[in-house]
Amino acid sequence: MRTRIKAMRQALVDGLKAAGVQQDMGFITTQVGMFSYSGLSKDQMVRLRNEFGVYGTDTGRMCVAALNEKNIGHVCASIAKVI
Repeated sequence: MRTRIKAMRQALVDGLKAAGVQQDMGFITTQVGMFSYSGLSKDQMVRLRNEFGVYGTDTGRMCVAALNEKNIGHVCASIAKVI
């Protein structure tokens, strides 16, 4: 499980870069555990939930364990649209 979550963190960072996110999101790969702080604002998180169905807390916390090969592209594209 730890290896999978680490791989999903890297896939998220790589996917965000590929989706056109200019800011360095590499901090996501240095975090550990099933959750990650995304650095997104409350307004951005609300947009993610309401417009794209991507869930996280208002503080920007997201569940990395919920990411997989089938949804990572949608999550990355959605985050890129709200940044």
